[in-house]
Amino acid sequence: MAKALNFAKNLFNLTKGVGLNKPKEGSSTSGQMDNQPGSPGQSPGMFNVGSFLGAIEQTNGLSRANRYLVTIDLPRGAWAQGLDTAAQQLMFFCDNINIPGAQVTPFDHKRNAIGPFDRRAGNIIPAEITASFMLDALGRNHAFFQKWVSNIVYMGSNAAAAENQVDPTTGAAFGELGYRKDYITTMRIETFDMAANKINTLTAYEVWPSVLGDVTLGWAQNDEVPRLTVNFQLRHWVATNHELPEGQDLFNGDSFFSSRALSPMEQLLRIGQTGTALKASWKTPNNVGDVINVLSNAQTFLGAIGGTKS
Repeated sequence: MAKALNFAKNLFNLTKGVGLNKPKEGSSTSGQMDNQPGSPGQSPGMFNVGSFLGAIEQTNGLSRANRYLVTIDLPRGAWAQGLDTAAQQLMFFCDNINIPGAQVTPFDHKRNAIGPFDRRAGNIIPAEITASFMLDALGRNHAFFQKWVSNIVYMGSNAAAAENQVDPTTGAAFGELGYRKDYITTMRIETFDMAANKINTLTAYEVWPSVLGDVTLGWAQNDEVPRLTVNFQLRHWVATNHELPEGQDLFNGDSFFSSRALSPMEQLLRIGQTGTALKASWKTPNNVGDVINVLSNAQTFLGAIGGTKS
């Protein structure tokens, strides 16, 4: 009797589910956009997954936050002589950075000196750059920023009476502010796509470190890398978007950003790994997250078949 009752409940639930199930529409209108904005019912494919996929594919997929390169030019001051290698190698140790924005400050204005205020643009203030650098075992990264900051405002030597000391290199006395032209520099933040093509370049001018963060050490941090956070001030920045043909490689040869050909073993391993990830994520998308996951794995899989390093 109990089995018959359970069978009846299951049959009822199945029938109810079939009756409530709505047909999937939009397969024939996938990717179709509204040709007449403002007219209701004219965009059957507007909210279709195919429309979203088509829009993503037109822009060559989504950008990756981990595809970037940071370069800092060496300041022109005499204190920076001999630090070319340390400045160049910082690009390999910057594991976190923000692309700065800007704030336009408004001011109140009255037209014809009467009536309500008309807020207008008054000035622009660029945001500061915050970067995190992993410290190397030779201590060069930390020493570079320490020397940079100490030459903005001279903090003295190792002697106890630092107030009476003068820097033998620059001749600066304790607490003396350095010349601005000696500690400002230029910084570039470049972003790349999966094929190592340069997408955008933000160049910040007259950059100098205003905050040299603390470095946390601890006996329990066995598998952690110490990091240094630096806040940079800047006067202005210029952003450039690089409109390049799809698939064009910016770097030739076997550099760390080149799309060199993979060896047969590397290609076989890459296809196996990406194919497994693609199969695990291949399902009917239910939300935007599923679509992004499928797109990401499919793009990696196609890159593996092409035999290039991405």
